[in-house]
Order: sequence, then structure tokens, then C-alpha cells
Amino acid sequence: MNRHLKTVSMFLFLSALSGGIANATPLEKVSGISIVQQDETCTGVVNDAMGPVIGASVVVKGTTNGVITDFDGNFTLSNVKKGDVIQISFIGYKTEEIIWDGKPMNITLMEDTQALEEVVVVGYGSQKRVNVTGAVSTITADDINNRPVASAAGALQGADPSLNLNFGSGSLDSDYSINIRGVASVNGGSPLVLCDGMEVSLNQINPNDIESISVLKDASASAIYGAKASSGVILITTKSGKNSDGKVNISYNGRLAWKKNTTSTNFITTGYDHVNIVNKFYETYQGKLMWGYTDDDLAMLEARKNDKTEHPDRPWAVEKNGKLYFYSNFDWYDYFYKETRPEHEHNLSITGGNEKVNYFVSGRYFDQNGIFNIYNDKYKNYSFRGKLNAQLFPFMRLSSNVNFNYTNYKYAGYYDEQMTIHSLQSNVNSAVMPYTPDGQVVQYVNTMTGANSPLGAGHAGFLTANEARNSRGNKDLIISNQLDIDVYKDLVITASYAYRYRNRTNNRRSMPFDYLDKSGSVKTFTSGSITDYYQEIHGNINHHSINVFGTYTHTWNNSHNFKAVAGMQYEDHRTTELSVKKNDLLSKDLSSMSVATGDAIVTEEISQFRTLGYFARANYDYEGKYLLEVSGRFDGSSRFAAADRWGFFPSASLGWRMSQENFWEPLSGWWNDSKFRFSVGSLGNQQVANYAYFDKIYTDNVMNYTFDGNNKANYSSVSAPISSNLTWETVTTYNWGFDLGFLNNRLTASMDYFIRQTKDMLTPSLTLPSVYGATTPKENCADLRTNGWEVSLRWNDNFKLAGHKFGYGLTATLGDYKSEITKFNNPDKLISDYYEGMTLGEIWGYQVEGLFATDEEAAAYQAQINDKAVNNRVYNSKKENKLMAGDVKFRDLDGNNRIDEGSGTVSDPGDKRIIGNSLPRYSYSFRLDADYRGFDFSAFFQGVGKCDWFPTTYAYDFWGPYSFPSLSFIHEDFMDNCWSEENPGGYFPRQRGYQSYSGGSLSVPTDRYMQNAAYLRLKNLTVGYTLPLKKNNVIQSLRVYFTGENLWYTSPMKKYSKNVDPEMATASSSYNSGSGVGYGFSKTFSIGIDVKF
Repeated sequence: MNRHLKTVSMFLFLSALSGGIANATPLEKVSGISIVQQDETCTGVVNDAMGPVIGASVVVKGTTNGVITDFDGNFTLSNVKKGDVIQISFIGYKTEEIIWDGKPMNITLMEDTQALEEVVVVGYGSQKRVNVTGAVSTITADDINNRPVASAAGALQGADPSLNLNFGSGSLDSDYSINIRGVASVNGGSPLVLCDGMEVSLNQINPNDIESISVLKDASASAIYGAKASSGVILITTKSGKNSDGKVNISYNGRLAWKKNTTSTNFITTGYDHVNIVNKFYETYQGKLMWGYTDDDLAMLEARKNDKTEHPDRPWAVEKNGKLYFYSNFDWYDYFYKETRPEHEHNLSITGGNEKVNYFVSGRYFDQNGIFNIYNDKYKNYSFRGKLNAQLFPFMRLSSNVNFNYTNYKYAGYYDEQMTIHSLQSNVNSAVMPYTPDGQVVQYVNTMTGANSPLGAGHAGFLTANEARNSRGNKDLIISNQLDIDVYKDLVITASYAYRYRNRTNNRRSMPFDYLDKSGSVKTFTSGSITDYYQEIHGNINHHSINVFGTYTHTWNNSHNFKAVAGMQYEDHRTTELSVKKNDLLSKDLSSMSVATGDAIVTEEISQFRTLGYFARANYDYEGKYLLEVSGRFDGSSRFAAADRWGFFPSASLGWRMSQENFWEPLSGWWNDSKFRFSVGSLGNQQVANYAYFDKIYTDNVMNYTFDGNNKANYSSVSAPISSNLTWETVTTYNWGFDLGFLNNRLTASMDYFIRQTKDMLTPSLTLPSVYGATTPKENCADLRTNGWEVSLRWNDNFKLAGHKFGYGLTATLGDYKSEITKFNNPDKLISDYYEGMTLGEIWGYQVEGLFATDEEAAAYQAQINDKAVNNRVYNSKKENKLMAGDVKFRDLDGNNRIDEGSGTVSDPGDKRIIGNSLPRYSYSFRLDADYRGFDFSAFFQGVGKCDWFPTTYAYDFWGPYSFPSLSFIHEDFMDNCWSEENPGGYFPRQRGYQSYSGGSLSVPTDRYMQNAAYLRLKNLTVGYTLPLKKNNVIQSLRVYFTGENLWYTSPMKKYSKNVDPEMATASSSYNSGSGVGYGFSKTFSIGIDVKF
């Protein structure tokens, strides 16, 4: 820890040093204070146990005459007289005072263990790290500041082994999903995220504003937050001002960056190859060619095969009989998407204060370009934060915090950009072009004879026309005030009020476009997703939070330490969403309801809930050795009926610091810290719908016919029946942990094992006959148990290298969990639903013996085994409609000569077995930090040890033309992995289209094609240098750096697919969840500068 403190202080003081000079810099130039003139000069060196201390303050006591030590710990202090008291201080060390006798000084600073005691932020207060008995981990500002990420969510991924954070996609404003130690319920649930006491989204927090993050993992640590904390709590503390004797400190951090895809984008761009591959896969199923190029046409394509650009003698567009034909090598991926995308970020903070008032003000501007090429999609973020802490009276303190965050994403095409990307995967071929020689949009082409389909399902022309515009924006405002009153010495009363407002606006302008059809005439294109309309969606959130609590602290006989917190919390949360849509606008240039002539479609939703909680917590320790904490919360939620609204949730934890015992003395020389922790507690889960216990009537349903000849009629509908006694799901967690320190805490370790039991989960209560006519009501009738563990190790040390201190640190984390259903109303144990004994995430599928080696082997198998349940696409093919060499050979495990799932139960699964699990296992990370003579280096690796993914039907990037034969983007290496007579060892089967669609051999999970989406990623790499500046009155320190995010990854998936990122494969917000097709993830390269004034 000392090494880090010294490094920070070195950065703060380096501005006062001149390059290569031996003497220290007078403080008068740093702080603007004057020096009392004296006649003599005091010199010396400041060391600690390891060597020179850089940046230590050396001052004549009682004056403003002082200097700081240089790289070698040396100082020269002018205007000193014999008998003066020289005061030497440095963060993390005891201050020394020495009377100068006129001789050179040699000072050795000693560690101040009291100053080094880490304080951890917990619910409604803070505790010393050594006294924490719950499962709490901390993430520091050093881990997340200056990372090239859009929000705090990006900085948190991989920071702790208990955090499972996944982004829905790589979209510029992508949302995220997060859990702590896995999901607490089959109904989902996310951890409570609080920033300075107010509930927030990680996406609205500037990572550069963060001072620290505490992750509360078990019920004991989270219990004081009650109903919302059943899935854990993430506490974010932002930076505050400090006493700087009135001096204003200004910091600027800026960077320029560029982004690229994390995966390969080397797709086939030769029309000749693209046509032949598509036709091969298409013909085996449809019995005809998709692209109807004649032999002469193919010869023309082949003649142009090596033309990267159009050659005058070999044009790519040829007119025949008044119709246009294409023979191109067009790079559609490069046309639609950008390979390199710039971004830039600027952060400015101003801080200062004195003993009574301090402040912190920060601002951020972030500008990021997206992947779309024709119309550059762009994301912008502005954020502002202001914090003020004031001592109003000796007994009263006021804290005020204001945060404003604005984001906006503008893009073209369809309003769901994930659907645009999905659609562009079909019916685009390198042999054709998006526009005619005279610039008209191409939508249908004469050479596509297998189907009359538009290019890119219509979206290729939609983007090429470049007329539709969309935007998504958010404005977040948080205002909070806290008043602390010292009633008397040991009792503090705290009252706080926080208000959060969010405004979300979506603007969508869609319009048909003109294109040149096959006959050469201009037409207007419309489709189900491309029509003429304008839509606005306005959503608002208003959230009020009131906390009143008291904190009592007292110590008896310097041995018995007691602290108690008790209070109440009230929250009111209201959301509204208004959508207005009108069709048929009179102008393409105006996006306004006033120029739309169609009927208005108006919908509005209003929802609200309230919670009220009373909480208390008491902490006791005896001489810091024996630790005890008990807490409880009595919670009420409007989400439940009055009779079932309230619940009481207690918790307790204890700790034993064995290293403080006398019998530990023989070990203390090398094993200096050892603490055992145990906790148990219960929490209520109320993360259900706001009106889950209400029967609802819907009056805004529209019929497809009219009674008056003008307007469509409306009708009412009633919601499905509900249970009358819904109440809390209860989450109980048991946690055992050890915190260890060795070699004067140079090596530290933290280990936890936990069991979490969720009782009374809301699930369907009965399996009712179809004649019931409605969905089965939910009741509290299912249980879940999760077991898991986490280990964190840290080594921190320094040594002399070429006469200078080299500091370094190594951190490693590893965690795992497994969840099992222990109660569920599925008596037959149907494998299509949850069942008792089921492991969450398990994948049932078939085992594959391999690929048929010969046609004779395939024919013999077909004669004996009925495999239509998994191979019916072969039998329904228009060509090669029988099993042949290279087709998939399924194992008949139950020996009944049929490949099926039997009765679909655990006891009779037919030929199905559990072949994988979709939940991530063995989350890990390791970090290396080093600093030497102004240079700093850090490398952060993060990964998942096991995560199974079976590609879905629409996993186009993985299956290639085995899914949709007329695929737009086929990787240049893909065919090397396909079976053929020339490549009998191919991984993928015989070349047939639509095999991942229903009835195909690739549409059902199999062990052969199950993918291990485990990965190891170089999450961040940073190299910086702090310049040794000459003394000046402006710049305190200047650091330049390079940083990269997601620079490299390795995964077992790379063996057969270089264009599917393993995190994208399991992403939830792509157009087809789990397909791996969507707005991809990026790697970022940045160069930046840190300046302190």
C-alpha cells in the first residue's frame, strides 16, 4: 500500500522537479507562499526501509519555508538557521521533527500503521477493512480511472470474481446485465447500484469521477438495504474536495482513440467465389440455383476475379436488352461498415477547499463514432458533477451533490439497428453492387433467379438511400443533500433527501425510397419494416428517496468498541412512457407530427411503486480481535397486497482476528494478519411487476374492422387470473471467509465460500389443461440453491533497480458458482421446463458419432434408424434427399432405432443427454502493475474458464451458408472447415443449406457442435510517463500515456470461427439473442495526457 501512496504523491509533486537536477524545488513556487530569508542551507536525504522517499515534504516548522525531495530522496532547504525544527512528512508515514544542528541530515521515515488502515464503504457508513465481517470487496479509482470506456459499466467488467457483467451488444449505447454470484431467482433480479446513496444505472456514471466501489456480496453486508438488495449491492463513492488551504487544483485528462472490431472481418469479396458457394448450398435443398449466372456469366465473373477495383475493359455493370447485370467483386462489408472508428474524450475537474468548506466539480465530453459507414452513427455524452461539503456549525455539516448526464445516439436505417445488421446478412452478394452506374439504388437484381428477394431483406437499399434518421437520448439529473448533526459526542443524526429524474426520448423517421427495378424502371420500395412514418417516444422517471438515521459510536476501557446505526428509508418511484406515431408525411425533410396525414397511434403507460423500510445494525468488537455484527430490516412494498406487504429480514456475522492473539506471536514475523469471517442473513426479493397482484383491464385494443366506416373499433380485454397471496421471495445466504496477510501484508489473500438459498420463488403453480384458456397463475412455490467460492490474491512489493526504486504489484482473482433447482412444480420432470434437481443453464442435446465416411455407411444407417426428428431437412430436400457421406451421424443411445427425445422427461429423455451449460464458470482475472522513475505500466487480463454456447438458427457468422444459403458475409477461411470429398476431415458436415433451421441436423444441440465460449482477454493495457518538469507556477504534473481496451483475446471458438466474439455469442440484445450476430464489440487504442495545475 505504501508503494501506491508514494507513487500517487510522486505524481503530485513531480511538477516541482527539474529534469536531471539534484536539488529539490522550493515550495514557494508550488504553493505561492513566501519564504522568510535566512543565511544558511540545510541539506539531507529522506529514506524509508527500502530506500529513497520521493516527494516527501521538508518544512521549517512554524513557517512556510519548505521543499520536496527529488527522485533520490535528496533535498536542499535554504534560509535555515541552527536550532530550527525541521518537519518531514509523507503520506502513510509518521511525521518526523528534528532540530537542525547545521549538519547534513539523514532521515528514515517509519510507517504509520494507523494511517494505512483501509476504510471500506458499507451500507449507511464505513468500517475499517480489518473489522469487516461480511463479504465485501473494494475496487479503487486506480483500477477504473482513465480507462477508454463509455461508462462505469465498462470499467467494472472483470474487476471482481463475483461480478458477472455482460453487455447486450457492442452498440454505442448498449445496456448491460449484471449479477453478483449468479442470479438469485429464476425470475431474474439485478444488484442494487447506489452512487453516493442514490440508486443509479452504471451507464450514467463517469468512471473518472469514481473514488471507490464496494461490492456487498452476502446478506449480512447487504441486509441494511432490505428489499432491493436480494441480489447484492454495488456502492459507488465519487470523488470529493479536500482541504487545500484555499488553493484551487485543476486536473485535465484527454485522449484521442480509434476503435476496431475484436474479430476478423476478412470476408469473401470475389463475386465468382461468392456465387458458387451460395449456389452449392442453395441447390442441395431447393433443387435450383440462387444466383442464375449462366456458364458465360460465370466466365465473365471468373475473368474479373482478381480485379480489386473495376477495370475499364471489364466493367462490373453490363446492360443487356435494357436490363442491368452485375459481374463485380464488391466489398459489401466495407461498404456498410467502418473498419476504424475515431473517438475522443475530455475530462476536467476543479477541486479545493479549507478546513470548513471543500468542493469538487467535474465535467466530461465524450464523442464516439460507430460502425455504420454510409451515415456515420455517432454517440455523444456530456456529464457534470458538483459536490460541496460544508461545516455550517461546529455540530452541523452539509453535503450537496448534483450530477447531470446526457447521452445521444444518432443513426440511420431501421430504428432497431440490431435488426438492420441481422437483415444485411441475407441476399447480398459480392457479384452485385448497391447502385447503378448512374447512381440509382439497386434493390432487386436480374441474376437472383432462385428467389425474388430484395438485397439485405430490403435494408441494403434502405441504407444506400440514406434518408431515414433515428436517435435515442437520455437526460439524467440527480440532486441530493445530506445533513449531519452531532447531537453529542457519540451520536450523529443524519437526514438526506435525493431526487432522480430521467428523460428518455426516441425519435424515429422512416421513409420509403426509390430504386431501379429489374426492368429498368424506377419504383418506390416499402415493406413491413420500411414504411413512411414519424414516431416519438418520451419516457420519464421520477424517483424520491428519503433517509433518516442515527449513528452511535462509543468505546469503553479502550477495549470494547460499539457502533450502532438505526433509521428509516422511504422511496417513491414513478415512470411514464408516451408514444405517438403518425404515418404518411408530406415532406421528407421534416420530421414532425404536423406534416403527417395518417391516423395518430397514441399509447401511454404509467407505473409507480413505493417502499418503506426500518433498519438497524449494531457492531461490536473487543480489542479488534472478536467481531460481531447484527442487523435487521422491516420492509414494506406496494408491489404486494396489503396482507402480504411487510417482511422482516435479519442477518448476523462474526469475525475472529486470530493474528491479534498472543499465541500468534511466533508466526507474526511472516504471517502478520489472519481473520475468519462467518455471516448468515435473509433478504426479501421484491423485483416483480409493480401491479403483480392486480387484475387488469386493457381498453386500448384495436379491432381490424369498423362500425362507422371510418374508425377501427376498440375493445377491452382482461388479464390472466392471478394468485391472491403473492408475497416476498426470500433469499438466505451463508458465507464463510478468510482474510490473510503475509510478509508485512506484501502478500494478501481473501477467500470466501457461500451457500445462497432462495425460497418461495414466483413460478407457475399448476399445469392446467388447455381448455383453461389462460396462462397459469404464479405463486410462491419454487426454491433455488447456489453454491460458490471466490479467491483473491495480491502481491505488492518494491526493490532497488540501478539505484532507484522499482515498485510492482500482482493481483489474481478466481470465482465460481453453481445453481440448482431444489423445488419446482414439475412432477413429471419435463426437460423443457425447470425441474427439481436441475442445474441452471444446463443444455440437453444429442450425441454425434461423427460424419458418415461413405454413402454406403449413410444408406445402411438410414435403413435402420429413423432420424427424421433431427435430419428431416435432408429428406425434404429437392436434391440429394438422402443421407450421404459427410452428413451428421446421430447416436441411438436408447437403442430403439429412433433418434428422438423419448417422452421428454428426465427419466425418459430418449437420446438426449445433458451436454453443456450456458452459464459462465470460473470467472478470473489477473493484473500486473509497475512503476519506475516516472514510468507506469499496468496490464489487466480477464476471462471465463467455461461457458457453453450452441449456435442458434440465425447464428449466421458461425454456421455460414449452412443457415441461410444466400449469406452476405462468408469468412475467407470458412470453406476450409467444410466437409467435401476433397476434405473428408472437415468439421462442418456435407454442404447443405438451411441445416440450422427447424428439422436440420444443426438445429438441435449436439456435442459435436457445442462451442466452448470460454475466453481470455487482454482487457486493458496502459503505459504512461510522468515528465520531470522544471519548476513553474502553472503545471504541477504532466503525464502522457497509451492505453488500450479489449486489445486481444483467445478462445476455443477461434478454431472454427474467427468472426464471432465469445462475449457476442452469449449477448442478449442482438436481434436474435444468442446468435452472435449484432453490433459487435470493439478494441480501442488511445493516446492521452493527464495534467494537474
